[in-house]
Amino acid sequence: MNIIIAGAGEVGYAVAKDLAGEGHNVTLIDQDRARLERSMNAIDVIGYCGNSANLNVLEEAEIHTADVFIAATSGDEINLVSCQFAKKLGAKHTMARIRNPEYIGRIDTMREIMDLTLALNPDQVAAEEIARVLQFPTASRIERFPDSEFEIVTVRIPAESHLHQLSLQDMDRKSSSRVLVCAVERDNTVTIPKGSFVLQAGDLVSLTGTPRDLRRFFTSAGAYKRPVRNVMLLGGSRIAVYLTRLLEKTEVSVTIIEQKPQRAAYLAEILRGADILCADGTDTSVLKEAGLSQADGFVALTGSDEDNIILSMFADQAGVEKVICKVNDDKFTGLMGSAFQDTTVSPKELMAQRIVGCIRALDQSGQDSTMEALYYLLDGRVVATEFVAGPEARCVGKPLKDLRLRPNVLLPLVIHDKQSSIPNGRTVICPGDKVVVITTNRDIGMLDEILLDQGG
Repeated sequence: MNIIIAGAGEVGYAVAKDLAGEGHNVTLIDQDRARLERSMNAIDVIGYCGNSANLNVLEEAEIHTADVFIAATSGDEINLVSCQFAKKLGAKHTMARIRNPEYIGRIDTMREIMDLTLALNPDQVAAEEIARVLQFPTASRIERFPDSEFEIVTVRIPAESHLHQLSLQDMDRKSSSRVLVCAVERDNTVTIPKGSFVLQAGDLVSLTGTPRDLRRFFTSAGAYKRPVRNVMLLGGSRIAVYLTRLLEKTEVSVTIIEQKPQRAAYLAEILRGADILCADGTDTSVLKEAGLSQADGFVALTGSDEDNIILSMFADQAGVEKVICKVNDDKFTGLMGSAFQDTTVSPKELMAQRIVGCIRALDQSGQDSTMEALYYLLDGRVVATEFVAGPEARCVGKPLKDLRLRPNVLLPLVIHDKQSSIPNGRTVICPGDKVVVITTNRDIGMLDEILLDQGG
């Protein structure tokens, strides 16, 4: 596909990098020439220096050839105007990043009025991700399938867990809960496991099941943590505002530590149910005095990755049950994976994954299936894709045991007549069924591409 991205900042660069890596033709537009040149030197993209809300710049970038135009600059109004111009000049699909809190309740309306294919607020997306994890703190990440109560949760197996040295076959026999292990990361290697696979402490594991079955499973495995009821947020950012509002709906007590007096006063005005402390939260004595020892959740949301990492480690060592750290710089990802055993959240990566997933859905050319949703697991090395099976799909009408699947492919969930289930060898896919595919193969864009050959 021919994709034009306005804005070579964190989100725009991350999206461009992923899309160029998948073989798309990517063009970047940015007013900062130095930033644009850095992006062009790092990834295989074409660059144009200028304002994407300028018709001349869009025409120079050949916007009429764009299959997708993505506006990811720092200005909401520039993004919206750019999308309007791009659509009028011939772009087939437009996507916009929108951050202004004043727009948060009207994004769907704006998307409809402006004919946007996708409109996302990165702060809201990050807040929703954090809220899900705080409600199920056993997990480091949670994804929910549309039209199903099933979830995919990613957890790290603790040393004291009953899952250590347990094969998946034995796990299924011993467990009264219906869950399925979809993928495992061990020593930086990702595996789509079979029944003989033996779990080990330290493994990062993605499992699927209903929330009830997942809770029962982790309780029996000695790894279940109760939902957070008292959380401390370091930094009064937009993410903190969205997160507080989400947590208040579940009656979670929230304390926000914000250093800037003007911002703290504003937070106290708009978040009446939260405790707002105006203090330097990077001072560990402040955290102690604010009640860190009584908190069962801690979320570091400052603008400094370094401060977030250090203070998250401090909270972890202080015994806080669930610690979440916001990290934007890619260079810290590996550090956090090795030195920190809880959850990290990257707003730019969450946005990039949403956008790339939507583009992959748009990129389908076959009629045998339709991609409904796409998720990335284990730092993007595993893809979970939801397809709707068409009547002509070669997978339809045959028991799964008779299908010759490609290596590293797993079907963890089938939704038939709105009923979700973990399939077995006797399961038959019917037209209209929703089928979730877990794989390390990024080239699977249609359901029948899970098959090893044409004969199925």
